[in-house]
Amino acid sequence: MRVYLTGADGMLGTALRQELATRPETAHWPVLGVSLSDFDIGDETAVRDSIADFRPDVVVHTAANAVVDSCERDPATALRVNVGGTHHVAEACRRNGSRLIYISSDYVFDGRAPGPAGYNEEDIPAPVSVYGLSKLAGERIVEAVPDHLVVRTSWLYGGSDPRLDQVVAAAREFLDGGRPRLIDDQFSSPTYVPDLASALVRLLPGALAVRGLLHIANRGRASWYQVGLALAERLGTAHPVPMSMADAGFFGGRPRDSRLDSTRAAAFVHAMPHWTDALSRYCARLTAVDRGPVNH
Repeated sequence: MRVYLTGADGMLGTALRQELATRPETAHWPVLGVSLSDFDIGDETAVRDSIADFRPDVVVHTAANAVVDSCERDPATALRVNVGGTHHVAEACRRNGSRLIYISSDYVFDGRAPGPAGYNEEDIPAPVSVYGLSKLAGERIVEAVPDHLVVRTSWLYGGSDPRLDQVVAAAREFLDGGRPRLIDDQFSSPTYVPDLASALVRLLPGALAVRGLLHIANRGRASWYQVGLALAERLGTAHPVPMSMADAGFFGGRPRDSRLDSTRAAAFVHAMPHWTDALSRYCARLTAVDRGPVNH
């Protein structure tokens, strides 16, 4: 199985590379990872040639501009990466006959009316931001690839960059004696990135015949403030300070409650752990040496 990975140096890309390298059944697979820092995903020729040269069995497309306010301020760049780049990857997969797994987002929903267990795969998207619109457009593009899977996930954490990871940022502030301000009126499914990576690796072989759309996120519903409270209790630090979405001064829109229902995915991979269990495992990985989170 030859695996081509976009966004290889991002939070999910890094976790996927680690998962592939450490699982006995996948450690021998050839993996080519390309990142936005050294590869222009908006360059159609570069994408086409890179994928054609490697001849992957499966492409996992994680590369995106996922900074919501950045997308809102510069929609042209966001669309070039998130929509144009996805088009180039999808077309290259179609020509090469590669399976394509596209990572999308809970932000394709408006957050106004999730079901009792959250949004499921049958619910109708209604994005409220440029980022959400761009991810939904990517989903539509990917549907042209015969062997495709769209995976929507939510509120990833467990990386190393506090600019992109609210749990990392909060953990560092807690451990430095601070009390981070965290939003208490926006809710979703906080998802520990190694849990998502583990599920995705199980979906790589086309023999599983999992195609179409899946929601994969840690179970449960929480605000970032609730996550912060649980984190503080596990670390033995002072509690965070609550604030509202209005106080945060966001530039781009956010869904109020975008919790995802991952019931369907459990039939193909495994039931995702509850977010509180995942957070406990994340805390166990915090180092005491530099008082900062490790990468996985």
